[in-house]
Amino acid sequence: MTMEIAGQPVSLPPGWTVEVGRETSAVVNGQALPGMQFNLTYPASNITTSVFVPYSVMSNTTAVAQLFANRVAQITAVQNLAGG
Repeated sequence: MTMEIAGQPVSLPPGWTVEVGRETSAVVNGQALPGMQFNLTYPASNITTSVFVPYSVMSNTTAVAQLFANRVAQITAVQNLAGG
């Protein structure tokens, strides 16, 4: 799936979708960061996870794509440990 941020495409790995995010904040190193929480879903395995994207990186499409890709890679690695 591909979505656009500031006119720049952000691609997800095949089969994954992203839902509309909701505004929230996260505490990082004792400091509250405003941003958005996005849900990523892989319907083939019924997996849903969330990724927090700070507003400070929201317009950096490469960084956002990397946050999504990192989460998908982590989930895939754990699934592979369990035999898929």
